[in-house]
Amino acid sequence: MRSINNIGLLILFVWASHASADGIAVSKIYHPYVNPMEWELESRTFFREKDSITGESNDILQSLGLGHAISDRVFAEVYLRASDDPVTDDIEWVGIEFEALVQLSEQGEYLADYGLLVEYERDWELNNNEIVVKGLVEREFGRLSVTLNPGIAYEWGENRQDEFETKLSAMLRYRYHPRFEPSFEVHLGQVSKMAGPSVGGRIRLPAPGTSLSYDFGTFFPLDQESSEYTVRFQIEYEF
Repeated sequence: MRSINNIGLLILFVWASHASADGIAVSKIYHPYVNPMEWELESRTFFREKDSITGESNDILQSLGLGHAISDRVFAEVYLRASDDPVTDDIEWVGIEFEALVQLSEQGEYLADYGLLVEYERDWELNNNEIVVKGLVEREFGRLSVTLNPGIAYEWGENRQDEFETKLSAMLRYRYHPRFEPSFEVHLGQVSKMAGPSVGGRIRLPAPGTSLSYDFGTFFPLDQESSEYTVRFQIEYEF
């Protein structure tokens, strides 16, 4: 069984080395775990600086989500998505997203911990759609942990070419303290390849079973085609 898991992890690393995607490559890092009976309120914001080569305007993307563990292995979440209007700069609701995260193995059962994420995104303003399937892999080395999110996406719609693409997000995290865990992330895309530091943590609240998690990261381009920088800020209330 250990040899099978070694092969599976190797395949994911090979996939990661060839991953690509388009648009804003920076995304949330997903861990392959489900907390039974948990509810979650999440706010996630991305800011992409103007690209000095392509002349694209600054982008602000906002997602507000509500999620619930519908079993001890499955967590479902729905998001409303907003974006800034390129003409007025007003923030407008532009789409909806559904996610289902499946925990495939118990923590520590194999060489690495495994999960699966399925996403469906609908942009009703542009009449575009996207389905994404991601593998979730995490391995701990003492206080260090490595998380990989390789995925494949299919896009279609009035303003998108019908096509398959691959994605990758990866993170190296140091578990200094539950409230403070510094990390380094890499996000690869077809026209956007970014990397940079992030920091996150979880704060236990006085009410039983409640906590507040935060994540902040700033990412810089790895090539001339990517945005000048991207900032991600995320906060979650778990209850």
